[in-house]
Amino acid sequence: MRRGEIRWADLDPGRGAESNKRRPAVIVSNDGANTTAARLGRGVITVVPVTSNIDRVYPFQVLLPSATTGLAHDSKAQAEQVRSIAGERVGSLIGTVTGVQLAALDEALRLHLAL
Repeated sequence: MRRGEIRWADLDPGRGAESNKRRPAVIVSNDGANTTAARLGRGVITVVPVTSNIDRVYPFQVLLPSATTGLAHDSKAQAEQVRSIAGERVGSLIGTVTGVQLAALDEALRLHLAL
């Protein structure tokens, strides 16, 4: 698992307005932590959920065109939904974001988290 990969993630159970169900998510945690969590079978991976509902794309969200990401539909990464999940919740590889998209996602996370 590497930063910038889009993988299936099991986000159930969700509550309220949290992203839920099995859906694509972009890995945003650092590669060292990701490698350790995968190797040891414990620890967490930080992900940003993805949705295909792109009616509106806010400044804290990043458009992910299917043509460049491996996603089935044009989608968006929702930085406002960032969360850390157990490695066992992370599934198979769908695709990756481009360097430009990852930089935009970093900026969206900074905006959302006021960093």
